[in-house]
Amino acid sequence: MGLPQDLARRVLADEYRELRDAKQQTQDNYELLQERIAELELALEDTGWLRLGDTTLDQFSREGLRTITRLSRLFYLKNPLVQRGINVQKYYVWAQGISVQPADEKINEVIQAFIDDDKNQAELTSHQARMTKEVELQTDGNLFFVLFTNPSTGQVKVRSIPFDQIDDVICNPEDSKEPWYYKRSYTKQSFTDAYGSGGTQQIIEYYPDWKWNPGSKPSKVNQKEVHWDRPVYHVKVGGFSDWKFGVSEVYSAIDWARAYKEFLEDWASIVRAYRRFAFKMTGLGSKGEIAAAKGKLGSTYAEGGGVSAETVPPPVTGSIAFLKGDRDLQPVRTAGATVAAEDGRRLLLMVAAAVGLPETFFGDVSVGTLATARSLDRPTELQMTDRQTLWADVHMNIFDYVLRQAVKAASGPLRGKARLVEEPQDGNMIQRLEWNEDVDSHIDIDFPPLIEADVDKAVAAIVDAATLRGAPQAGTITPKDLTRMLLSALGEPDLDEILELMYPQDGEEPEWEGEEIADAIHGFREAMERLVEKYANQ
Repeated sequence: MGLPQDLARRVLADEYRELRDAKQQTQDNYELLQERIAELELALEDTGWLRLGDTTLDQFSREGLRTITRLSRLFYLKNPLVQRGINVQKYYVWAQGISVQPADEKINEVIQAFIDDDKNQAELTSHQARMTKEVELQTDGNLFFVLFTNPSTGQVKVRSIPFDQIDDVICNPEDSKEPWYYKRSYTKQSFTDAYGSGGTQQIIEYYPDWKWNPGSKPSKVNQKEVHWDRPVYHVKVGGFSDWKFGVSEVYSAIDWARAYKEFLEDWASIVRAYRRFAFKMTGLGSKGEIAAAKGKLGSTYAEGGGVSAETVPPPVTGSIAFLKGDRDLQPVRTAGATVAAEDGRRLLLMVAAAVGLPETFFGDVSVGTLATARSLDRPTELQMTDRQTLWADVHMNIFDYVLRQAVKAASGPLRGKARLVEEPQDGNMIQRLEWNEDVDSHIDIDFPPLIEADVDKAVAAIVDAATLRGAPQAGTITPKDLTRMLLSALGEPDLDEILELMYPQDGEEPEWEGEEIADAIHGFREAMERLVEKYANQ
């Protein structure tokens, strides 16, 4: 016997509502989970442990990396501790400049033309550009240099792609450490002189890695254009070797910098609360006495709400308060407060540890000594040297690419000075240069000393190396290199210009404009020789 029709409808309606509610609950849970993913990515370290079944630490998602980068940039602009840590490293690495000295005259012409190019100056080779790139490398963890190449002349211009526009790095399926392509997506805005800004267009395109040179170059990947004439040189720090992207170097400092900021804000609130009452008066027995005292002590100080009470003018400095009987007037003391500003020092030390700098670099010179004021501690010195070495490698890699294009181009300035050799390796054509025997392809890239050295000791050490502790030069160092070392020890910033004047590339004496300049150059040479003799005879 079946259920009545109306009862059956009610049962079916109830089951439908239950299924609908269950589906809605599932959808709500999924949306909540999606909203929490970014927060979980930023708080991975808060768990303090990893599951034993996990064999590898996976990479951050692309959106998670964008969030970390945006936070790092924001903290650099707003948080004094993060900004100080980044700026100190920037100053130590780049503030004294860099010396680039190729041994061969023709190679020097190509390198100097690349460095002096206006586009390259704006992106990499000027002082300001290098300082900016150091900041971006610390905040973003990634730099994407695009090498625009003119195939007929071999001229190379460097630009960069913002980290936010690189969606993915496509690597060799059999080797995750060999990148092939960089996927870029961005919004292109059209502009005309007649109408100004126009519409926008979403662009997706691919750029090859600067070392990826397959025998067959596809014009499109995933139906999107590949710019083979614009290879990308990717510089990454802060991550792991098997990760596609680097991670901001100040990521570990963000939480502690925020905690220190909140601590100081709380401390300021406590001090502000103490300041609400400046004096206390005791010995008042009745409401009448309180009212009388209030009337006598009233002044033009602002009352609640910022409204000034125009009553009795405030007493002048040095006034005396005459009180009757047991009445007492004392200032409210803030000394010995429960929380002091110095109690947050441990939070500051965590920020200092995250950026790898001593506490003295963040404003507290009381913990330093004369030795720390004149030199770096060894770990910090090695950290700065490590970053200078990285930048030297970056410049050397770009110079190598520039020289290869100068040799390869039909009208390149180095055509005939070397031979471009291509060797197949796992589908990739590895390019290298074989220079002629009469070409010295060595390039010196030097940074001035990190710390303020004792000039006398530095010069004496250089002279000892040049003379082997004998009066005449022992031939261990060429006169040009010896001059460069001495100028660097003396703190001369324009090494290349002075060396070019003193030692022209062709070995001939230049034609000076005026006898005074010639006398000055010859006098400087003689001074260098006397300096060598002085220290050699000591």
